[in-house]
Amino acid sequence: MTTTAVPASLLTHVALPVRDLDATLAFYSKYTTLAKIHERNDADTGLRSVWLANERDITTDGAARFVIVLICGKLPTKITGDIKEEYGFLRSIAHLGISLNTRAEVDLIAGMAKDEGCLLLGPMYRNEVVGYICVITDPDGNNIEFSVEQILG
Repeated sequence: MTTTAVPASLLTHVALPVRDLDATLAFYSKYTTLAKIHERNDADTGLRSVWLANERDITTDGAARFVIVLICGKLPTKITGDIKEEYGFLRSIAHLGISLNTRAEVDLIAGMAKDEGCLLLGPMYRNEVVGYICVITDPDGNNIEFSVEQILG
């Protein structure tokens, strides 16, 4: 049995689906000192997202080493497929985000996952914020996004 050495990785974010982004932001503002460092509306998917970070983790250029990504809106069917909307909302967009160093490393992970039957999406270039990604599932069905060229990482 041959094994492939996986590239060094860095956990950069946890993405969580939310039903009401404004209410969720108000909640985090009331109960935490997390700072909003990024907000965007994705015209391609109709999703609205906000990145929250610990103030001490924000770098001098306004980025952060680790963020919570809050995502609101109708999920893209490329990810949810035929999954029932309620289930898809809770599971499909929620993921751990792991940064790699090169597209070749993302391709390597995607190839390994494809061979094992756990590749969900990609590899593909999404946009200048999301970068080049693949999404795989762990044995419990949790999504892990491997990326390069993201602002994070």
